[in-house]
Amino acid sequence: ERMAASRAHVIKIAVLARDAVECLPVMRLLERARREGRALVALAMGEAGMWTRVVGPAHGSFLTYAAPDEEHATAPGQLTADALVGLYRVRSINPRTQVTGIVGSPVSHSLSPHMHNAAFAAHGTDAVYLPFEVRDAGAFLRRMVSPRTRELEWNVRGLSVTAPHKSAVLAHLDRVEPKALKIGAVNTIVVEEWGELRGYNTDAEASLAPLDGLVELKGAQVAVVGAGGAARAVLWALRQRGAEATVYARRVERAREVAEEFGASAAPLTGASFARFDVVINATPLGTRGRLEGETPAHAAQLAGARLVYDLVYNPRATRFMREGREAGCRVVGGLAMLVAQAAAQFKLWTGADAPLEVMRRAAERVLTAPSPQTPGDR
Repeated sequence: ERMAASRAHVIKIAVLARDAVECLPVMRLLERARREGRALVALAMGEAGMWTRVVGPAHGSFLTYAAPDEEHATAPGQLTADALVGLYRVRSINPRTQVTGIVGSPVSHSLSPHMHNAAFAAHGTDAVYLPFEVRDAGAFLRRMVSPRTRELEWNVRGLSVTAPHKSAVLAHLDRVEPKALKIGAVNTIVVEEWGELRGYNTDAEASLAPLDGLVELKGAQVAVVGAGGAARAVLWALRQRGAEATVYARRVERAREVAEEFGASAAPLTGASFARFDVVINATPLGTRGRLEGETPAHAAQLAGARLVYDLVYNPRATRFMREGREAGCRVVGGLAMLVAQAAAQFKLWTGADAPLEVMRRAAERVLTAPSPQTPGDR
């Protein structure tokens, strides 16, 4: 109110957000400024507010900000000019643009925006894919997504869902496909024209796509390491293919619970030998870029004798689990093909068109092979 009462031609308000929903007051300020004919720059800082920098101009923000490169960003969550204009196509976003994105915590390092925005551009679809840092999935769906209750006028078409919300969103959807109900996890939401939120799981079939042509899964002996949502999707798909699966987890009780649901066997991970298996699948986050990067669920001595080692982790391209597999003499497969396959299925659900697979794969590979930017402490 004090700034509006000033003689300033342009007002700027920037606040820190810890969650995507906390950005709603910023967007309401833009609506008010438009009604009152005031020039306003309003945005939310931090990773959770990054999306406001992309869609703000389409909702009336006088301008948005970008950095010349990652080293010279002047505020948390600020994108580079290349990312804002090239990746997110900020100059073409308008109030009718379809909004899609990934919901999770954390999401800042997801490859999905690179794959989907490249696919939309190649297909000529007026859509943008954004990262949404979300702590409470129910509040996000209610206040920002559902056409019946959302507090923002925008054209939301669909969402990817990642950890830790794949199970939590089930209770907030109008319909969920039987497969996703059985797995107990949704990774894709479609917002229908009539307002329904529908849940799907594209992880399951995609999880085995990298193995096609490498191994005959019918009757194969497959070890699945892990008992979480990723393991459940893999086990569902393995059962459909007629494989004989065994679940390995540090807590054998948990392994048994999951195995019973999908007609599999269970065994303790500690001291396990995988010599008799045709395929050993890592369905845990161990080995993921960051604090878990140096970890592996199994070592070379345990993997010796297995035919193929497959890691669902896609970043980094060569995980420690894969290196242990190579040392053991196994054939190794990474998770990038699965990532692209599940994203392609999401694209089809949102657009009704076949995804440009090669475009999506190249977009992901460019990020994975790019050198990591220096942090301020490295300079």
